[in-house]
Amino acid sequence: MPRPEGIADWRKAMAQLAAEPNVAVKISGLGIPGVGCTAEANRQIVLAAVDLFGVERCMFASNFPVDSLCASFDEIYRCFAAIVGDFSDDERHALFAGNARRLYAIPNGAPQ
Repeated sequence: MPRPEGIADWRKAMAQLAAEPNVAVKISGLGIPGVGCTAEANRQIVLAAVDLFGVERCMFASNFPVDSLCASFDEIYRCFAAIVGDFSDDERHALFAGNARRLYAIPNGAPQ
């Protein structure tokens, strides 16, 4: 689990970054070697990022292959999905695909 003072410093720095309207974030690196990736261990960080940047400027990212040291892709995906499980369908679609498509200018005909 992250240390409270570390989270406070991280949140302060992220708030400064979020003040820049042209900045979006990829949320990744959620696993911890030897622990894996759980929703309870990552909920605070994921929700803080979404709170600071808004759903429209956040994207799920896997950080593979580095994250494979902590968990499988499926575990990381399920962890993130559990954290945002109460979000609307549109918000979840934005986090998992829509925002990346928009921010990276991926054409609608491209494979998903």
